[in-house]
Amino acid sequence: MKSPFLAIDLGSSSIKALVAKIDDQGWKIVLPTCRKSRGIKEGVINNLEEATEELDNLMMEIESTLKNVVFKEAATGVGGSHLETRLSKGVAVVSRPDQEICEDDIQRANKAAEAFALPSNRSLIDTALRSYIVDGVAKVKNPIGMKGLKIETECLLIDAFTPFVSSIDRLGEMVNLKFNPKFVLPYAGAEIALTPQDKDLGALALDLGAGTTSLCVYENNEILDLKVFPVGGNAITNDIAVGLKTSVDIAEKIKLNEGLASRKKVAKNDNIDWASYYEEDISGDKVSKKFLAEIIEARLSEIFDLVAKRLKEIDRFEKLPGGIVIYGGGAKMPFITELAKERLNLPVRVAKPEIDWYKDSPDLSFVPALGLLSLKFQNQRPGISLPSGEGAMQKLINFFKNSFSI
Repeated sequence: MKSPFLAIDLGSSSIKALVAKIDDQGWKIVLPTCRKSRGIKEGVINNLEEATEELDNLMMEIESTLKNVVFKEAATGVGGSHLETRLSKGVAVVSRPDQEICEDDIQRANKAAEAFALPSNRSLIDTALRSYIVDGVAKVKNPIGMKGLKIETECLLIDAFTPFVSSIDRLGEMVNLKFNPKFVLPYAGAEIALTPQDKDLGALALDLGAGTTSLCVYENNEILDLKVFPVGGNAITNDIAVGLKTSVDIAEKIKLNEGLASRKKVAKNDNIDWASYYEEDISGDKVSKKFLAEIIEARLSEIFDLVAKRLKEIDRFEKLPGGIVIYGGGAKMPFITELAKERLNLPVRVAKPEIDWYKDSPDLSFVPALGLLSLKFQNQRPGISLPSGEGAMQKLINFFKNSFSI
């Protein structure tokens, strides 16, 4: 049996890890692990010592469960509002005398597209392929075998602030783990949250995380946009703490146990059992669940308004037939799909990845980690990310093949 693979999602609220193995039937999860996160805020490492301690504890837990296995590498994601996208094109002249486009022409066009001059403090993380253009006219997904004078690669470069990327590498070094490959986390999540039909019709994948909210827009099987906002579920917790005049820890428990995304769904006289959250006797204190829902709805509405603003900027507001697919820990909030529909005027549903393990143990917070594994098994490296299942293009995919060792 081949060595297992490891994917780690370095989240602001929790560090999630998935161990998977591959066989003749494909890949499957053999161990999911989750540990509370420290030292990570809004998708980036802000305290290396704390993050190292928690990741080290998580790795010990994994390796104690999987006897005689020591991981040297793991796929991970790069998240945070420092991510930026840039449209790039690369051109190559068709080399064959008969003008038939071959793999070498494609590779040269791809490399030209990636030669985009980034600012000195930016690092390229992923290059998401949009399409190929033959002789400036024919826009195709697979140009091999076509005839033309030149081939053009159209892609979306996704880059990150270099010091933040370096801190991820440093974290790995501290626990004797190499993070390879590194993928853009919102892109990884969208790849597994959206169906092929969603990507074709036009849809938005929305990751409602603890520290950030990320969106990824597809249309005609092409990625159109990617954006990360520095606000998420932790902001809701903080609002509850202020509104109810309680600690952040208790506010988080109340959010998870009592929270609803819509005040319309709460009965007028429905109250929180305040005493169940305190050891001392405060049985006389009452807090309205409707007031709690108002706090949550206000912050979620603000987040959805940011999403709506971004869709208007790219001229896709109310124009995505595939609708919105939500995932992440924040997507667990009751009635959140109804609120999202109201604010964004599009159909909304929660992600349901077609993975056997996920069907048996659905947890929306693990979707990004599943996306990291999916990209890993597609042999997609930082570089041109190719659609799967394209026949002759598989040879080009293999060009980016990455070996995994433990």
